[in-house]
Amino acid sequence: MELYWLWLSMLPDVGPVLQKRLLEKFGSPADIYHAGEEELGSIEGLGRKRVRCLLEQRSLTEAARVLEAVQRIGARLLLPDDPLYPPMVWHLPQAPLVLYYRGTLREQSCGVGIVGARRCTAYGKEVALQAAVFLAQQGVPVISGMARGIDSYANTACLQAGGYTLAFLGHGVDICFPAENRNLMDAIIEHGVVLSAYPPGTEARPEFFPQRNYLISAWSHSLLVVEAARKSGSLITAGMALESGRTVFAVPGNIYSRESAGTNALIAAGTASIYLHPRQLLPQLPAGNPDKKMGEDQPVVQKAKDAPDAASGTDGTLLSAPAREILSILLHAAVPMSTGELAARFSGDKKNFWESLALMILQGIVENLPGGRVRTKI
Repeated sequence: MELYWLWLSMLPDVGPVLQKRLLEKFGSPADIYHAGEEELGSIEGLGRKRVRCLLEQRSLTEAARVLEAVQRIGARLLLPDDPLYPPMVWHLPQAPLVLYYRGTLREQSCGVGIVGARRCTAYGKEVALQAAVFLAQQGVPVISGMARGIDSYANTACLQAGGYTLAFLGHGVDICFPAENRNLMDAIIEHGVVLSAYPPGTEARPEFFPQRNYLISAWSHSLLVVEAARKSGSLITAGMALESGRTVFAVPGNIYSRESAGTNALIAAGTASIYLHPRQLLPQLPAGNPDKKMGEDQPVVQKAKDAPDAASGTDGTLLSAPAREILSILLHAAVPMSTGELAARFSGDKKNFWESLALMILQGIVENLPGGRVRTKI
């Protein structure tokens, strides 16, 4: 059956959307292979030219050659009927029919994507390292592209913290690009997995990297863009993530820095949430250590168990002390108020105020309104 999947995936001018329509009609790639002209012509969008292509391309020779290359390098195929193919990815219109991988692909492989500039700053590197280590410690897969700079720092930090990382490539899984990342690639294969939509032997080419970026975004529940110029692959990845309904976070940076121009633009446009702490990347914030005092390094919200006398968020979470004070001020105001006025009424440390307010907005407890005003959503 692998030969038929490969055959279907390599048909010229028949992309993922049409491939899925064919599968819906015929049920399997083998049935598509043996289908007649009239049956194929009934598929919407296929057209006479593509039907003729399918009929003329009824040879498994090339598929057999690719399968032999896959087996020779110790790689494997990820197919739609494989339980390791995440449904949240396969359901996307442009999800590829076949992926090639080396390493260990886990059943729960979707996680958080971390991408950014190749020529990153020390600030960007520090942010990427902190985020990757935190996610590794929480058991969340770190997804990136093994490129120079932010991507490779994220993959490396995750591995060094004992985590699980995925690297998507814009070339075959038997090729290392850039070449200096050979040791990193070997480590990822040993402790994580490298994946590609391209068969073994495919050299890196600029036109292949948008597909790599698409897969990073598709595999990510949320995406962190650390640093990016205004025209960069990281912004392409962010756009793809937004189109796929993923949450995008962007790291704010120096307004005079070229490496922060793209991330600052994402924040200014409202398409990405401002990133302040790795906890934002988790689907739900951790409960934290009950023996540790609530401070600047503690979550703004914690899961409430039995605390009926404490102020709670919209999802039953127990708010931290700074967040409770912010919520109390907004509740008593009864009308939207400016963040400046809210800050003036806040009695605690202003650093805690701004961090807590930002995370409350991200959690949906506070709504950000035009004109710099906010109101509670409780």
